[in-house]
Amino acid sequence: MSSLSSQLKSINDKTASVALDRKTRSQIHSRSLIFDPKVASTQDFDYLFQLGLEGLDELSEIDSRFNRFRQTLFSDTSINFDRNVQTKDTLTQINKSIDAFLNLVSPYYGLNPTVKTLEWLVRRFHINIHNAEHFILTALPYHRDSIFVKILNIVPKNQFPNIFSWLIGFKDQLKAPPANSILKAFYNDYPLYNMYTEYLLQQLANGTVYKEQLVFYLSITIQLLASLSKKADTLNEMYLPLILKVVGHLLLTNDSKYSSSMKIDTRLSAYSIISILTSIVPLSSKLTESLTESILQNSNVFDTNLARQSLIVLGQLWNFNNESGSTVNCFKQLSIPTLLKHESLINELIADDYKLSRFLTTYFINTFPNTDSLKLFRLIPTSQISISAITNLIFANINSSQDEQIRNNLIQIIEQSGDNLVESFTSEQVQELEMKLMTTLGNKIVIDITNDVDFEGSEEDNGDLEDVDEQVLESIDNIESTSVSFILSENNEQFYKLVNILLNQLVKANHKIKTQKSIIATFTKKLFTSQDSSISFLLRLALSPSTSTLIALSTIRVLKLKLKELTSSKASTTPLDLYLLIPILLLGLRDARPSIRQGFVNLLSIVKDVTKSTHEGKKKVKSTLFMENEIYHHIEASKRAILPPNDAVLLCDLIFENIEDVILTPTALNGLLFNHVFKSSKNNSKKFGQLILKTFILNQWSLESWSIVFKYNIWSIIAQENEVGTDDRYFFVDTDLQNYFQNRPTILQQCKQAKIDFTKVETDIVGLVGGISTNDKNSIREVEWFNNGLESAYPNLQITINERSIKVFDKFKSTDLKLKVVSKLIELLVGNSNTEIDPLDTLQKLSIDHDLFLSALSLVQIGTQIPEQGLAKRRRRSSNSTKQAMVKEDISNIASVHLKKLTIVLDILEYNLRKEASVLGHPDLLKALFKILTDLDYLGNDGNLPVLYAQETLANCMSLTISNMKSSDKQFKFDSNSIRADLIVNSIRASQSPQVQNRLLLVVAELASLAPEIILHSVMPIFTFMGAHTIRQDDEFSSLALQRTIAKVIPALATNGTSSIPNEIEFLLTSFVTAFHHIPRHRRVKLFTTLSKTLSAEKSLSILLFLMGQQYANSSNKAKSLECLEFTISFLKGFSALDQLSALNGFAQLWKLIPTTPLDPKSEEYKQLSTRSIYGGSILSLSEDGLTELSAGLLSFIELILKDDANNVGYSISSLKTKIAVVLLDSDSQELEISDLLKEFGNVTSFIIMSLDTFNDSQIILTRLYKLLSTFMDLLPLNYFIDSIIELLDIENLTDSVSIKVARNYVILAGSKFETELSTSNITESIKSSVVEKLLPILIKGIKGNIDVELQQSFLNTFSIIINKFGSELATSNSKLLIDALQASTSEQCLLSSETEVIISSISAIGNIVNILGVKTIGLLPKILPPALKIWQETTIENSQFDDDSAKLIQTSVIILLSCLIRKLPVFMTSSLDSILMAILTSDLVDNNLRSTVLELIVGHVELSQVLKSLTNIWSAKQFYTNDHAGNLGLYLKALESTIDKISKKGAISQSSIFVKWFIQALEFRHYIENDGDNKFDNNTIYRLEGSFHTCAITFVMKLNDKSFRPLFANLVRWAVDGEGANVESDKLSRLLAFFKFFNKLQDQLKGIVTTYYSYLMDATVSILDQFSQDKIKDVNLRRILLTSLNLSFKFDQDDYWTQQGRFESICDPLLGQLINIEDSIGKYLVKTITSFISNVASDEYNETLVHGLIKYVSNETGQNSSTTKIWAIRSLKAIFQKMGEQWLSYLPTLIPYIAELLEDDDETVELEVRNGLVRVIENVLGEPLDRYLG
Repeated sequence: MSSLSSQLKSINDKTASVALDRKTRSQIHSRSLIFDPKVASTQDFDYLFQLGLEGLDELSEIDSRFNRFRQTLFSDTSINFDRNVQTKDTLTQINKSIDAFLNLVSPYYGLNPTVKTLEWLVRRFHINIHNAEHFILTALPYHRDSIFVKILNIVPKNQFPNIFSWLIGFKDQLKAPPANSILKAFYNDYPLYNMYTEYLLQQLANGTVYKEQLVFYLSITIQLLASLSKKADTLNEMYLPLILKVVGHLLLTNDSKYSSSMKIDTRLSAYSIISILTSIVPLSSKLTESLTESILQNSNVFDTNLARQSLIVLGQLWNFNNESGSTVNCFKQLSIPTLLKHESLINELIADDYKLSRFLTTYFINTFPNTDSLKLFRLIPTSQISISAITNLIFANINSSQDEQIRNNLIQIIEQSGDNLVESFTSEQVQELEMKLMTTLGNKIVIDITNDVDFEGSEEDNGDLEDVDEQVLESIDNIESTSVSFILSENNEQFYKLVNILLNQLVKANHKIKTQKSIIATFTKKLFTSQDSSISFLLRLALSPSTSTLIALSTIRVLKLKLKELTSSKASTTPLDLYLLIPILLLGLRDARPSIRQGFVNLLSIVKDVTKSTHEGKKKVKSTLFMENEIYHHIEASKRAILPPNDAVLLCDLIFENIEDVILTPTALNGLLFNHVFKSSKNNSKKFGQLILKTFILNQWSLESWSIVFKYNIWSIIAQENEVGTDDRYFFVDTDLQNYFQNRPTILQQCKQAKIDFTKVETDIVGLVGGISTNDKNSIREVEWFNNGLESAYPNLQITINERSIKVFDKFKSTDLKLKVVSKLIELLVGNSNTEIDPLDTLQKLSIDHDLFLSALSLVQIGTQIPEQGLAKRRRRSSNSTKQAMVKEDISNIASVHLKKLTIVLDILEYNLRKEASVLGHPDLLKALFKILTDLDYLGNDGNLPVLYAQETLANCMSLTISNMKSSDKQFKFDSNSIRADLIVNSIRASQSPQVQNRLLLVVAELASLAPEIILHSVMPIFTFMGAHTIRQDDEFSSLALQRTIAKVIPALATNGTSSIPNEIEFLLTSFVTAFHHIPRHRRVKLFTTLSKTLSAEKSLSILLFLMGQQYANSSNKAKSLECLEFTISFLKGFSALDQLSALNGFAQLWKLIPTTPLDPKSEEYKQLSTRSIYGGSILSLSEDGLTELSAGLLSFIELILKDDANNVGYSISSLKTKIAVVLLDSDSQELEISDLLKEFGNVTSFIIMSLDTFNDSQIILTRLYKLLSTFMDLLPLNYFIDSIIELLDIENLTDSVSIKVARNYVILAGSKFETELSTSNITESIKSSVVEKLLPILIKGIKGNIDVELQQSFLNTFSIIINKFGSELATSNSKLLIDALQASTSEQCLLSSETEVIISSISAIGNIVNILGVKTIGLLPKILPPALKIWQETTIENSQFDDDSAKLIQTSVIILLSCLIRKLPVFMTSSLDSILMAILTSDLVDNNLRSTVLELIVGHVELSQVLKSLTNIWSAKQFYTNDHAGNLGLYLKALESTIDKISKKGAISQSSIFVKWFIQALEFRHYIENDGDNKFDNNTIYRLEGSFHTCAITFVMKLNDKSFRPLFANLVRWAVDGEGANVESDKLSRLLAFFKFFNKLQDQLKGIVTTYYSYLMDATVSILDQFSQDKIKDVNLRRILLTSLNLSFKFDQDDYWTQQGRFESICDPLLGQLINIEDSIGKYLVKTITSFISNVASDEYNETLVHGLIKYVSNETGQNSSTTKIWAIRSLKAIFQKMGEQWLSYLPTLIPYIAELLEDDDETVELEVRNGLVRVIENVLGEPLDRYLG
C-alpha cells in the first residue's frame, strides 16, 4: 500500500464515526444489537448508559473482574465521551480497554447482560467501526448463533476488516456462516489462522479462555490437519510450529486463574490435538519425549477425571514412535506406584484395544530395576511385548547386578514373556542365562540344546578331562570332604551348600560342556570320600529342576564316567550291581527336556549292560548291590523289596523295549511302566509284573526319607495314574500320606529350595487319595484323610482336597463312606470354621443319591413321635417336659445344632430335587420329610427355635418330591399313617410365617393331584385358613400359592367323585369374600378371576356376584361399598358376554331365594337355606325390613355394575356392552352363540318384568327394578334397542303412571345411547331406517300429545340429540318431518309453555332444526325470534316468574338459539340486530366466554357497517354506557374493536361521522361516571375502559386517510376546546385531559404523521400554557400530559414543522414560561420537552433567542425568579448541553456571567445544582475546566 493510500486509510478509519450532517449521524447512531434502527435512532445516551450499566451489574455477579471497567468504559463521564476529539494516547488506552473487555466477556456472548454491555460499546464507542476486527474475532466461536449475525450486521460494509471480507456475503444475507465456510476461510488464509492462534495464546495467558473457544479452535485445527495431511511441507513449515506452541500452553494451564473444569478442558484439548498429530505426522523421538514430559509435568495428570484420557494419549504418542523401548529421560515425573494405582483402568483400556503396549514397554525399560517392576511388566500384553527391548534389558541387567531380587524378577520376566522371547535367544544366550541365573528357566519354558551334545563322542569313552584352572582346584581343596547320601532329604542343607560352591565355580568357567564336566568330575573326586556319596550327589544335581540344562548334561556325562569307572574297577573281586539305581534313573525320564531324558536313557543303558553282563545266562552270581544303604537308609532288610538279579535283567529288557516313546514325550513313562512293565509275565505268571517288578519300583518310590527332588516326580507319576483310581496309591498311604499334614511345612520349604512348584506338588499328593478301590479299609482311611484335610490350617490344601473329593466322591462304593464326607461338610458349615472352601457349594456339586439323602436325614431328626391317625387336631399338643428340657442350655444348643444341620441337608436336597429330582422322588423320602415336619413343629413351638427357613425349605422339598413323583412312570404306594394332610394343616395353623404357610399350601396342592384321597378330610380347614389368612397377604407368592392350591384341590375333589363339591365351592367363596376388604386392593381382581376360572365360571361367577352384592348391601361405610362396586366391575371384564349374562341369570335365581319375610326355623325352606354358606345366619336372621333392604341393595348393586359398564362403551373393549355388540353384530359369530346370548338376555329380562309384578307393593324394590331394567336394556346395540322400546313409547299405550314412568326412562336412555354411541361415522342404514321410520314419528307424536311435563321434556331432549347426531342426513329427504317437529316445538305446549324445562328443551330442539334446515325455516322465523326475545326479556325484569337458576338457563338457551339463527339466517337478523346485541350484552347470568363467542359470530356473519351502526346506536340511543357491569362494557368494546378491525376502509369512512359522535360520548364516560354518584367503577376499571376507547379510536383512525380524518380531528378539537357537540355538561379541563390522553397515544402510534395536526391545537395549547404559567390553572395531570404531547411532537418532527418562525415564536415563550411555577413532580417532563424543542429547532437565530430566554429564568436581574425556577432552568441548560454538545459552546461566553452569578447565589441548593450539574457537563463538552473563564 502506498504511503498516500495508507494515510488516507488511516484518516478514514479515524473519522469513520464522524457525522457532519444529521442524516449520517442518525444512521451511525441507529446501528444496534438490540433495537430496530428506527427506535435506536431516537434513543439518547443516558438510556443506553443505564442499559449497559444494568448488563455490567449482572455480569459482575458472574465474574468480579468486570468491576474494573466501571472506571473506564462504564464510568459516568463516558456518557459524553466522543472518540473523534480524543488524543492518540487516549484512543490507544480506550482500544486496549475495549479489547480487554471483549476478551473477558466473550464466554458470555449468549447471555442477555452481555448484549446490553455490547450495545453500550457499540452506540457510544463505535466498536463496530473502530474495533470491528477484534469484535468479530471474539465472536467467531458463536458463528452459528444469532448474536454473530447481529454483530456482522452492525459493522458497516465500507469499514469491514479485510481479513474477514469473506463474511460480507453472509452479512448481506443476514445468515450465519456454516462450519464448512469457516473451515474454507481458515484453510485458504494462513494469516487468519495465525491471527486466531495468537489470539488464543493471549487468552490462555490472561486466563480468559473458555470452552466454546476451545471447541471452535479444536474443530478448525483438526480439520486443517486432516486437509493438510498430504501437504507435508506446508504443514511442517507453517502450521505445525503454531499448533505445537498452542499444545504446550494448553498442557501448562495449571494457574490458579483457571477453574478446575477449565484445567481439564484445556488439557483434553491438548490431548485431542496430540492424538490427531500422531496419526497424521510422524513425530520425532525428541518431540515425543518433550510432549510426554509436558503431559506428565502436571501433578493432576492421573487424577480420576483425567487418568483415562492421559493413558490413551500417552499410548497413542508412543505407539507411533519407532524408537519405543529405548532409554529416555521423560518419565521422571511418573512414579510406578502412581501408574499401578490405575491397574484396572489400564487392563480395561487394553481389553478395549487401546494401544498402550509400547508406552508401557518403554516406561518399564526406563524404570527397571525397581521393586515394582514385575507388577508393571504384568500389565504389558505378552503378545505385544517388544522382544528385542526385553532381551536387551535382560542381558544389560544380568551382567550389571547380582542382586537376588533383581535376579528373581528377571527369571519371572523371562517365564512370563513366553515362547516368543525364548525362541529369540541363541543357545549360547540360553546357557549364559541359566548359568548366571543359576536355574533352568522354569517348567513352562522348555529349552533343548541337544544339538550341542554328543553322548557317543570319543571323549566320554576315553574318559579324557580338561585340566582344571588352578584357582578352581584351590577353592575345591578348601572344602571339607564328606561321605553322606544326598538321596535323603535330611542332607538338604549340605547339598545346597555344595551346589552353590560348584555353581559359582562353573559360572567363572566358560560355557563348554567339556570344561564344566572336568570341573564337576574334579569337584566330586576331591570332595566325596565314597563313590556312593559322589553318585548320589550327581544324581540329585542332574534331577534338580533348578539345575540349568548345560550343567545337568555335564552332570549326566560325569555320572556316565563314574558308573563306567565303578564297573570297570578291579579293586574288588565281587561284581557290583547297579540295578538298584533303575527306579531313580527312571525319574529322569519325566524331565521336560529331551536332551536330559536321552542322557538318563544312556545311564539306564549302562545299568542294563552291567546287569546283563553280570547275570545273563549265568547261574546265581554273588554280587554287591551298589548304594543299597544310601537308597533304603534305615529300612529293615525284610521290608526292602529288592529284585533278584535275574529279574533285574528282565526288567532292563522290558524297559528298553519301548524306551523310544519316553524319549519323545515324558508322559509316556506312565504307559511304559503301568501298561507294559507292570503287566509283563514270566513263565506265564502274570504276577511277575504286577507283584515283583511293581513292588520293587514302588517300594523305592514310597520311601519317605527321599529328597523332594526325587519325590515330586514320583507323586506326579502316581497321581496321573490314579486319575480314575488304582490300588498302586496304597504304597504311599503309610509313608508320604500318613504324615503329610505334619510334614507339609517341611515339604514346602524343600520345594522352595529346589525351585519346585509346590502347588503342583500338593495337587499330586492329594491326587494319590481317592478313586476306584478294592480295599474298603484303605477307603475308610482315605475318607478320614480327606476330612482331616478339610479341617487343616492350610487354605490351599483345603481347596485342593475339596476339588479332589468332588472328583472321586462317586467312586466310594459305600453309602457310609459318602455319608462321612457329607457329614464333615455339614459340620464345617454348622461350625462356621474358618475354611477357604464353600462347603455348601461342594455339597451341591456332590452326586447324592436317594439312599444317601435318607441316611443324612435320619442323622438330623430329633423327635420320633407322630400323632396317631384320627381326627385332625387344631393344635399340636405341647409337651411340658419337652419345654422344660429345651430350657436347659446344653439341650437347647444340641437342638440348635441339629436344626442347622437339618437346614443344610434340606437345602442340598432342594437343590438336587430341582436338578435331577426324578431320581430322588420316592414315598420313602416323602415319609422322612413328613416326620421332619413334625420335628420342626416341636422345635418351633416348644423350643422357640428359628425354624421358619427350615420349614420353608422342607415345604419346597416336599412339593418338589411330590411333583417329580407325579412325572414318574412308576406307581407308588403311600403310608397313610405317615403321609397325612392333617399334619400339614396343623403346621400351617401353627406357623406365624406367611411364606411357610404358602409353601405348605403348595404341598397340599401338589399332594391333591397325586393322592387326592389323602387330603379329602382336610379340605374345609384348608379353605378356612386360606380365607382367613392367605388371601390377605400382599405378595405375589401368597397369590400364587392360593391360586395353585385351588387350581389343584378342586379338580382333585371332582375327580374323586365327591358329591359335596357345590357346597364346598360355596364355602370356599364365602370364606374368600368374607375377607374381601382385607385382601390387598391390587390383587383382588387377579385372585378372584383365577379362582372363578379354576372353579369354572358356570359354577362360581353367579355365587361371587351374590356374595359381593351382600358385601355391598350390608356395608355401612360408603368407601367400602364403593370398593365392592369397583372390584366387581373390573372383575367381570375378564369374562365373556355369555358368561356374564349367565352369571346374572344365576344371580337372579339366588336373589329369588331370599325370603321376603323372616322364616320359621323349623320350616323346610329354612333348613335348606341354613345349610348353604352363602345364605346362612347372616340372611336368615334379618327382619322383614332388613330383607327388603338387602334385596334392594343387591338390585342396586347389579344396576350400578351394568350402568358403569354401559357408560364405558366406546372406551373399553372389555365392557359387557361391547362384548354383546360384538357377538350380535359380528358376521363371524355362530348362530348358536347368538341364540344362547339372546336366550340368557331374555331370561334376565323376564326375571325383571316378573319381579315388577311380584313386588308392586314394595316401592323401593320396584324403583330398583325399573332402573335395572333400563340399564339392562341399554346393553343392547342401538337398532336392537330401538326395536325393543317403540311400543313402550307410544303415548296411546301410556295409560297409567307406571307406563309413563317406564316410557320416560326409556326415552332418557335412548337419548343417552344416541349421545354416547352414535356418530356420523357409524350411522348404518338399519339404524337410520329405525330412527326415521319408527322413533322420530313416535317422539313428535309424544311432543304434540303433551300428556306429562317430564315426559314432554324427555321427548324434546331426545329429539334434539337425535337430529343433532344425524345432522345433514335428515335435511334432504326428511325436511317435512323436521318442519312438522319445528311447528310442534314452537307451539304453546313447548316454546310458549310456562315450564322452564320445557322451554329450554324446546329452544334446543328449535336450534337443532334450524341448524339442519337453514333458510327453509324462514317461514317460521316470526314464531321463533320474537317469542325467544320476549322470553329472554321476562328473565330480566323484576319479579320475574323465573328464579335465578331458571333465568340463567333460559338466557343461555336463547343466546345459543340466536347464535344458530345468526349463523344460518344472517341477512334476516339485521332488522332485529339492536335487540339481539342488547340481549347478548345484558345477559349478566351467562358466561362471558359464551357471549364473546356469539358476538364474534355476529361480527363474522353480519354486514360490518350495520354491526358498527348498531353498536354505536345502542351506546347512545339505548344508553348502554349506563350499564352497571364492567364485564358487559368490556364485551361491548371487544366486539366494537373486532368490528373496526375487520371493517373495510370504505365502510369505516362511511360510518366515520357516527363513530366520532360515539367517540366523543366515550371520552365523556369518565365525567358521567364521576357525576353519577354511585361509584360503581374504581379508577383502574375506568382506566382500562378508557384504554379500550382509545384502542378502538386509533384502530378506526388507521382505516381513514388524511382527507377524511382531518375534519373529524377538528371536530374533536372543537369539542375539547369549546365543548362543541358535547353530550353532557363538562368543564373544559376534563375535556382537554380526555383529549390529550387520546392524542398522546395517537402521536405515539403515528409519530411524525400527525405533527402538523398541532395547527388545530396551537392557540389552545399556547393559551393553556400561559394560564399554567400565570397560575390561572392548577392541574398537574393535564400539565404533564400536555408537556408529553409537545415532547412527542418535537421528537417526531421530521418536516421542520416547529422551525417555522411563527410557530417557534408562538410556542417558545409559553413553553419556557413554565419554568416559573413548574411542579417538582413533573419538572423532568418540562426539561425533556425544552431539550427536545431546542434539539428540533436548532439554528443560530433560534438558539440565540432560546439562550436569552433561559437567561431570563436564571438571572437575578428581575428579582422575580425563585430558587425552584432557577433550579429547573439550570437543569434544562444541563440537559441542553448534554444533548447539543459543542453546538452550544459558542453561547458559553453569554452564559458565563450568569453561571458565575449562580455560583454565588444565596440559595445553597441553586449553587450545588450549578456546580455539580451544569458546570461538570459544560467542562465535559469543553474538554477543560471552566474555572479560568469564571475567574
